[in-house]
Amino acid sequence: DNRFSKTVDLLGHATMTDATRGAPGVSLCASIAAKYPSHVQDATIFISWTWRYGVKKLVEALRNYCFDKGLEMSSTFVWMCFFCNNQFAWLSSASNDGVETFGQTLKRIGKVVCVVDTFHASDAVYFSRLWPIFEVFTAFQSRADIEFVLMSDVEHVLLDASIRQLKEKIVVDVLAAKATNRDDEQKIVSVIKSSPGGAALVNATVAKLFAKLVTGFLLEQ
Repeated sequence: DNRFSKTVDLLGHATMTDATRGAPGVSLCASIAAKYPSHVQDATIFISWTWRYGVKKLVEALRNYCFDKGLEMSSTFVWMCFFCNNQFAWLSSASNDGVETFGQTLKRIGKVVCVVDTFHASDAVYFSRLWPIFEVFTAFQSRADIEFVLMSDVEHVLLDASIRQLKEKIVVDVLAAKATNRDDEQKIVSVIKSSPGGAALVNATVAKLFAKLVTGFLLEQ
């Protein structure tokens, strides 16, 4: 298929040569599969992250996760929206329901790894974005296996922090978090507000899970 040999835009997705015709291109995952079939298989891990991360730090975090868990990177397959969604078709279609689609994907995979940039939840980019918080809460509700991974450059800071500092820093406010797509943001907030316990339960659940990560990390040192 000639779609796989075309140029790549800033999002990293293959595009058609004549964008004026509205051809959506293909997902990056599909492009990789066309040339390297063995590199794309059914995912066993759903990666919760934010597009605002630097690529190098994100890759390092995932590499460290595989090392810590004794996973062979060449045979570990993950689902990431950046790679698996056809971003052009997604952004150009008003009929896409991101909340429902991601929820179905998350539940099907059954395991979520959250890549967090800092243990200071109130300062973290991760917790300032609405999608990641909603993903964690949805994973909790669906009883999926949830794990957090801290980026390596903040682990030494965590070791120097006191328990009191940790408790003060682990603050989550889902209603203050933002999504790039305004429609997504409004829909997620609506779902949260209408669910039992509302935003208060989401905040408490995600903060508790994050505190568990931090405690577990300290106990392993």
